[in-house]
Amino acid sequence: MIKLTSQRQALLDFINASNRHWDADELARALADAGTPMGIATVYRGLAALESAGLLDSIQLADKKRYERADKAHHDHMICTDCGAIEEFAHPTIESLQLSVAADRGFTVSGHQLVIFGLCRGCRNQGL
Repeated sequence: MIKLTSQRQALLDFINASNRHWDADELARALADAGTPMGIATVYRGLAALESAGLLDSIQLADKKRYERADKAHHDHMICTDCGAIEEFAHPTIESLQLSVAADRGFTVSGHQLVIFGLCRGCRNQGL
């Protein structure tokens, strides 16, 4: 059990009130804009502690870790390589295939993250 300091509570409340995937820099700016300025080191430490406690989930992208609410149902992500938009999705066939592949290899699944990279509809349409 972690100590839920006022800074960690502010981070948790901010993320839980949104449906976004946040990186530390975005959170620090958004908190400052909302009247709750917080040093970037405090943001990084707070996010790590909240993730370790299971209160936040994250996905690791090439350059940044992005955080989201932990109370969502399982989902995977599609990430636009042009604009950076993140779209969540879930598909029962994908889940079933992953479990089947694992079982065929004698592997017990405890969790997974599937991230698909490509162009979102908006960026694809702009390129036409």
